[in-house]
Amino acid sequence: MTEPTRMLPAGARLYGHTLTRLEPAQVLGMAERTARNTGLARLPVDFDGRYDDAVPERLLVATGPLEADLDVLRGELSDSTVQSFQRRSRRAADGEVTFLNGTVQFDSPAHPDWYDHGANGYPLLWSLKLYAFEPLRWAMLGYKDPRAAPEEVVEVFDQWVREWTESVDIGRPGYLRNAWTPWAVSLRLQTLARYLAWRTGGTHDGVPEGLTEALAGEIYRNALFLANHVEGDVGGNHLVENGLALLMAGLLFPDTDESWFSTGRSILGRTGARQFLPDGGHYERSPMYHAIVTTRYVTACSLLAASDRTAPTWLTAMTKQAVAYLRYISPPDGRLPLYNDAVFGQSLPLADCLGYAGAVGFTDDDRPVPSHSSMGGETGYYWLDTDHGRLLVDGGPVGPSHLPGHSHNDMLSVLLWVGDQRVLTDTGVYDYADNERRQYARSVAGHNTVQVGETEPIEIGGKYLMGARTEPTADYEGADPALFRGDYETAAAAPASYRHGRTVLASDDWWLVRDELRGPDTETEPSVSRLHFHPEVAITVEDSGTVRATRGEDGPTLLGVHPLGTSDVRTTTTEYFPEFGVAEERQTLELKVGPESGPTAFGYLLAPAADGAPGRSAEDR
Repeated sequence: MTEPTRMLPAGARLYGHTLTRLEPAQVLGMAERTARNTGLARLPVDFDGRYDDAVPERLLVATGPLEADLDVLRGELSDSTVQSFQRRSRRAADGEVTFLNGTVQFDSPAHPDWYDHGANGYPLLWSLKLYAFEPLRWAMLGYKDPRAAPEEVVEVFDQWVREWTESVDIGRPGYLRNAWTPWAVSLRLQTLARYLAWRTGGTHDGVPEGLTEALAGEIYRNALFLANHVEGDVGGNHLVENGLALLMAGLLFPDTDESWFSTGRSILGRTGARQFLPDGGHYERSPMYHAIVTTRYVTACSLLAASDRTAPTWLTAMTKQAVAYLRYISPPDGRLPLYNDAVFGQSLPLADCLGYAGAVGFTDDDRPVPSHSSMGGETGYYWLDTDHGRLLVDGGPVGPSHLPGHSHNDMLSVLLWVGDQRVLTDTGVYDYADNERRQYARSVAGHNTVQVGETEPIEIGGKYLMGARTEPTADYEGADPALFRGDYETAAAAPASYRHGRTVLASDDWWLVRDELRGPDTETEPSVSRLHFHPEVAITVEDSGTVRATRGEDGPTLLGVHPLGTSDVRTTTTEYFPEFGVAEERQTLELKVGPESGPTAFGYLLAPAADGAPGRSAEDR
C-alpha cells in the first residue's frame, strides 16, 4: 500500500476503492435512485396517482401458466417443507409474523400498519420481506388451493392485499428505500401474481367481490413501477428478480401493449450471460444465492412451457448448467455449503430445488467439473473425496470486484463432512447490518483458513465494503489421490503483505492439508490456521497433541486431527450463524506458528474414524 493511501482512515480507503471499481451503469443507477428517492417526493406531483391512472379499467388475466408452475413446484416440496409453510402462514394470519428469526406480533392481524409495523429493532431486510408479501407465498406453497387452507389464512391475506392497495403510495419520502425498494417490488410482483393464480384460478369459487380486480390492478401497477426502476445500480441477483418479475407480468397480461415479457426475457438473458460462470456457478459465489437464482431460471422455463412458448436455447442452456452446478455442490447432508453470504432457510431446501428443476425437465445428473486452469474464472469450489467423507475447498476469487456485497475472506478455506455429518463448517451470516457479527462472518478469522497477524488479506468494512482484491490461482486433480493446490498473494494496495499457498491431498481415508506462508508479515507476526467445528461436534486436545472430534460430548469419534509443524494448539469458542438471526456456540481449533524468518510451513492431517473407532495416529500411517 502506498504511504498516502495507508494514511487514510479505513472507511475512506474502502469507499474509495469500491467507488473506483463500480461500473458506469452502477454509478448512473445510484445517482438516479438517490435523486428520485430524495427529490421526487418534494415535487408537487402526484406520482402515485399517475401510476394509478396508467392502470386500465378492465384487465384480462391469463393465470393458467402460473397455476401450472405452482402445481409443479408444490408437488416437489418435501412434507417437512410443506408443513413448515403451513405452520408459518397460520401464525402470520394470527398476527405472529416471523422473518430472519425475528417475530413481530400485529395487534390487528388483518390490518397491518405498513409504515409502523413494530420491526424497528430488526434489519431493513425484515421489512422488505413483509413488503414482498412473503407470508402469502407460504400459504400458496403450503396448501394446494384456498379451499384446503384455514379460512382465517385466506381472509387475512386477502385483506392484506386490500389494505396495501388502499394505503401504500408511490413517491413518499424514502420510498425507494422501503416499500418501493425495487428488489421488494420484484418479489411482491411475483408473489401477488402467483397469489392471484392460486386464489382465483381454476374452478375456485367464493372469491370475494373485487379481489380479482384489486390483485390484477396492483400487479399491473407494480409492473409499471418496476419497469421504470430496474436495478442497474445494485446488479447481481437483484437483476434476476427484476427479470423474472417482468416476464411473469407479461405472461399474466398477454393482451396489454406493455413490453414486460420481452424486457424480462432480455434482462434474464443479459444477466445470465454475465453472471453464470463457465462451469455453471453464479458469480457471487454464494451457494445460497446460486440456489435462489437457479430456481428463478427454472421458473422462467416452467412458465414458458406452460404458456406454450418455446424457451430460447440460451435460457435452457443456462438453466441446465446452473442446475448441474447446484447438483455438483450438493454435500452429503443435503444442505447448502455456507460459503460467502449463505444461510439455511432463505432458498428452498436443496432437495426441493433439484426436485423442482427435475420436474421442469432438467434431469441430467452429470456434474460439471471445475476447470483445472487458473485462468478459467470458474466458481472455484473443488471436492476432494475419500472413503469416509468429502472435503470442499474454496480455490476461487471472493467475488466480482464491482460487486463486493456478498464476498468473504474465505480464500483456500475448507469444509468437511464425515459420512453425512457436517464436521468443519463455515460461519454463515447473522444479518446484513454494520456490526461486529457481520464483520466476523466476513473476516478471515471466520473461515477454515490461515490468518497472518491481525490483518485481513482483503480489507473489509461496513455492511458490504471490500478493499483491494487478490486473484488466487488453483490447480486440481480429481483422480485418486485427489490433489488441490491453491495460492494467492495480498494486493500491493492491501494493508497485509504475504503470500499463502495451500495444498490438500486426499486418499483412501485421510486428508492432508499443508500451508506455506512467505512475505514480510510472516516474519514479524504469528500465523494461525483455524478449524471451526459444527456445534454438534465436540473436540478434545489430548496430551499427545492430537485432537479428537466426537459426535457430542460422549458420542463416537468422528475424526482425528493431527497438527503438523505447529508451535501451539488450543481451542476456543466462536459463533456460528446457520440462519439469519441465529447464533450458536461452536468449538474452534487454532493452530499457531511463527513468526519465522523465511518460508513458514505447517498444517494438519484429518483422519476420519471408521465405524466409530478413533482415528489412527499419524505414526500408524
